[in-house]
Amino acid sequence: MSEQSLPTLPMWRVDHIEPSPEMLALRANGPIHRVRFPSGHEGWWVTGYDEAKAALSDAAFRPAGMPPAAFTPDSVILGSQGWLVSHEGGEHARLRTIVAPAFSDGRVKLLGQQVEAIAARLFETLAAQSQPADLRRHLSFPLPTMVISALMGVLYEDHAFFAELSNEVMTHQHESGPRSASREAWEELRLYMRGKMRDKRQAPGDNLLTDLLAAVDQGKATEEEAVGLAAGMLVAGHESTVAQIEFGLLAMFRHPQQRKRLVGDPSLVDKAVEEILRMYPPGAGWDGIMRYPKTDVTIAGINIPAESKVLVGLPATSFDARHFDAPETFDIGRDENPHLAFSYGPHHCIGAALARLELKVVFGSIFQRFPALRLAVAPEELKLRKDIITGGFEAFPVLW
Repeated sequence: MSEQSLPTLPMWRVDHIEPSPEMLALRANGPIHRVRFPSGHEGWWVTGYDEAKAALSDAAFRPAGMPPAAFTPDSVILGSQGWLVSHEGGEHARLRTIVAPAFSDGRVKLLGQQVEAIAARLFETLAAQSQPADLRRHLSFPLPTMVISALMGVLYEDHAFFAELSNEVMTHQHESGPRSASREAWEELRLYMRGKMRDKRQAPGDNLLTDLLAAVDQGKATEEEAVGLAAGMLVAGHESTVAQIEFGLLAMFRHPQQRKRLVGDPSLVDKAVEEILRMYPPGAGWDGIMRYPKTDVTIAGINIPAESKVLVGLPATSFDARHFDAPETFDIGRDENPHLAFSYGPHHCIGAALARLELKVVFGSIFQRFPALRLAVAPEELKLRKDIITGGFEAFPVLW
């Protein structure tokens, strides 16, 4: 394929949050594709399930936060000290071990009743609003924000402050984009977390900030690493789940028979959440996560030169018929669902159990509380937050 004929990476379809026909057509040509990115750089797009797992688990690939000098990360948070995808190998494993206990299945399970209580309270707040109401404002944003605040040990009352900084930090900026505002926001967020950690020295508790202080005292992390981990966990702990609740509701609105199945059989909620994650993954509206080979690599017979830009298309892997029966069908009763929504390998999402818990609580009860819940606008009128890496909508107006 000549340089002139390289296809530009087809974007996820923004009206229904689905792969565009162009994306599906290109994906049908094989599991790896040479493309031109919106930034103008040439690179590779991995859409095959097995090939994506290979790229995500191969130590020859640098993570998104460690690009070659020729490329700049899409967000200033990538490359920052303490942000997990800005580290690899033993260093990454060391930092991950420090925060892992806070997101373990055991600790998350203990949060179950608290998350249910938060959701019930927010449902009543939403019900008290005049219609239409913005579900983003009254449910999808506050729920994960309240949960991560409790887990970390910061005040939810500070959410307006840190959410504004988080949005700026997560702004999707290509190589030529302005970055000064994002850098300033990231430094301000780190300063905020530094102050909160200082407070925990006087009033420790069962929370992540106290865990991080203990790691510093034990010589397991530097103070700068701990501050970076704290700020990164605060951002990552709510941003993607906010979007996931909205994408999941949109999926149910667009597939009323599946919604009816869930209402009739609440035991399907676990499978329903996995199907939402498969077909409408975190960050839907974008295309995956970046990796950079340190040496020449070969995947599925395709030679990829060192220092290349490789996009691992996690959303696209969910449509690989080698691993999913009828992959374009949204089926909340799907038995085999080994999706890669939370990535794979060393950088598998550390907060996966927490995200699943929040989604199960919401989708296990929202249609019982609001049987007639529906969008107040046509789906194509929803405005994607296209400048934010995690996606989601500017507003999510509903009626009930």
